[in-house]
Amino acid sequence: MAPKVGPRIDNRPPLMFVENVLKTAKMVRDVERQWTIVRENKELMKRINQIYRTKGFLNVNYNYRIHQSLSSSARGRKARVIERQNQSLLNRLLRRKATVDSNLSPQRKTPAWWQLDQLHRMAIEFWERTDRRLCQLSIELCPGVSFDEIMLGSGKLFRIYDGTMVVIRAGSLHSEVDLRDACGTLRHVERGSFVKQVVDGREYFLITLRTIGRIVDGKLIGRVVPSSMEKLDLINSYGSKFGRCKEPIYFDRVRS
Repeated sequence: MAPKVGPRIDNRPPLMFVENVLKTAKMVRDVERQWTIVRENKELMKRINQIYRTKGFLNVNYNYRIHQSLSSSARGRKARVIERQNQSLLNRLLRRKATVDSNLSPQRKTPAWWQLDQLHRMAIEFWERTDRRLCQLSIELCPGVSFDEIMLGSGKLFRIYDGTMVVIRAGSLHSEVDLRDACGTLRHVERGSFVKQVVDGREYFLITLRTIGRIVDGKLIGRVVPSSMEKLDLINSYGSKFGRCKEPIYFDRVRS
């Protein structure tokens, strides 16, 4: 009968597996990463080679041709004709002298009194910022109105009401009694009328930009000549709804 064996201690070394010693999983990942790098380098070299051999663009079909219709040549000729016409029109516009010229000589800006004809007319020159000439309005005075009666010299425009009137503050004042005796109520004042109006003891000179039904305490002293009517639109463009001028506008009265 064999003797009974009691508890024993296992002192044998542990089993050695290949995965634990060589770390095959890491080796596989390293090999796959190396092959990925090699494959990407090959693709990069192919693209660089293609760029050097072609015009420098990738994924472009150089054999592609745009479809041209049978009338493309006719349209091209018509486009060239239009281009020549536009070029000639541009040359005409460039040769055209500007209406607003800030480079005029001082002699042309302020003509001498003896060089102007002595007709029964008056002219008002308008300036922007005192150095840029805008236009000149020729005003034909009414019968019985003299040039010296209009107390205007030079100064800054008071108000420009958009589409209504231009208000010029008078340079000097008279007595209130004299002003009221000479003025009355004007009805149906046409566009381009030059009117003197009395307000609170002061006299103002107005240029109407449209036909106004009634002007109280006013006197018609002249009208803008037809050749200067289109210049009223230029002056009107500097005004606003409540009369504030967009740019400082100055005036100067001369004989015309």
